[in-house]
Amino acid sequence: MGHVTRFASPKFLKILKKEYKWTVRPIPGPHSAGSSIPLGVLLRDYLGVALTLSEAKKILYNGKIYVDGIMRVDYRFPVGLMDVVSIPSAEQYYVIYPDKSRFIAPRSISSDEAQYKLKKVLNKVSVKNGKIQLNLHDGTNLQVESNDSNYYPTLSTIRVNLTNSKIDAVYTLKEGAIAIITGGKNTGVEGTIQRIKKLPYKTRKYSIVELKSSDKNYETNMENVMVISSS
Repeated sequence: MGHVTRFASPKFLKILKKEYKWTVRPIPGPHSAGSSIPLGVLLRDYLGVALTLSEAKKILYNGKIYVDGIMRVDYRFPVGLMDVVSIPSAEQYYVIYPDKSRFIAPRSISSDEAQYKLKKVLNKVSVKNGKIQLNLHDGTNLQVESNDSNYYPTLSTIRVNLTNSKIDAVYTLKEGAIAIITGGKNTGVEGTIQRIKKLPYKTRKYSIVELKSSDKNYETNMENVMVISSS
């Protein structure tokens, strides 16, 4: 079924809950239904490039929308954290960014910035031919030489060139790095990592990261932090 009741949809979606009964249900994809925005909803309710869902579908069917450099035509396609949405014909480019009030929301970027995407390394596994596979937050993966594995520590962020899928920068989760909170009550807070408190004999989900923002310091679970710059 391509629709879900509006009251059953994620609370962060920018839709009127009482105006109509149904809204778009995202198809299975790189992001879960509870952490993504259906592409048709993004075009209509967030970006305002379409007044109705029918208009959004027409724009998509005409091949005018790209997500991470790939043309998308399904209005149910889920877009989520750090996805790059491009509308070249209108010279509009956006990144789906953590938001304090909406969990995630589009942020306007330049055409040059739209050539790259930040991806968080969730874990690493060994694969054939002496390669290491980096499993990333958006459901994709990249393979690197096993000798280079230490350059891409778990929970670091890599910057990937969307035109050739090559890594051109690595941002490590460490003190002094610039990071943003991607989950929990402080989602959208951006600041400098002051301390990383790891508890002995505990998994990383029990580790705490302290960020210094412009107004005050924040603490959050390590898994809720994404590094966006080295300094």
